[in-house]
Amino acid sequence: MIKWLLYLGFFVSLNAYGQTQEAQEKFQYKAPASLYEEKCSKCHTLERVFAEPKTEDEWRICVTRMTAKSPLWITDKEGERIVDEIVRGRKDTMVATSQIKKYADVHVLFIDRCTRCHTINRILKQNKTREEWQETILRMRENAPELFLDEDLPILTEYLTERGKMMREDIAAQIMVEKCLVCHEVGRILLERKSRKGWEDCIVDMRVLARQKFKKDWFSTDEFRLIVDMLVKTQGL
Repeated sequence: MIKWLLYLGFFVSLNAYGQTQEAQEKFQYKAPASLYEEKCSKCHTLERVFAEPKTEDEWRICVTRMTAKSPLWITDKEGERIVDEIVRGRKDTMVATSQIKKYADVHVLFIDRCTRCHTINRILKQNKTREEWQETILRMRENAPELFLDEDLPILTEYLTERGKMMREDIAAQIMVEKCLVCHEVGRILLERKSRKGWEDCIVDMRVLARQKFKKDWFSTDEFRLIVDMLVKTQGL
């Protein structure tokens, strides 16, 4: 009987150990491979960070601007390391002047065609798919056919799809700095992970507390949506 109990105890322990190992492997934390992955991806997706190729000087300007926004999250020393990692390790982000000019030309086309009737922010804050942007441009061409040539349509569609996505993420990151980090330590927010429902409940609680303390709405409806979308994308479960 004692021998049987010993065998049973050994089997249960072995089975529990196997389950523990399996759980650890399934949920094992993977440390970021580089500092820019750890720091930059908390307010922007890495897709957003590297969406536009930059020269080395432009990367330094960009990282310096991010450091100034939240010096507790990215120190000057860490900023230098981030630039060094990008310049040495991501050659795909470095571009020649001609490639930048091509992007600038598309931007000029967008300004010339679209901002005669609408503000830039109103256009780029719209959350539309590529097909929806194409439909919008076709509708605008019906109102002003002289402004939209056939060859312009795919170029503007692609521009609005990509820039609109980046614009919303930039606005959300700015909201995070101005309205979240003003009350909370950086690590408390940027190291948490929640489901969409969890982030929505969190922001709702912050709106209620701010309304009680400051007697005004801290987040508008648009800001609420933008910040939740960003947190789910960068720090969702």
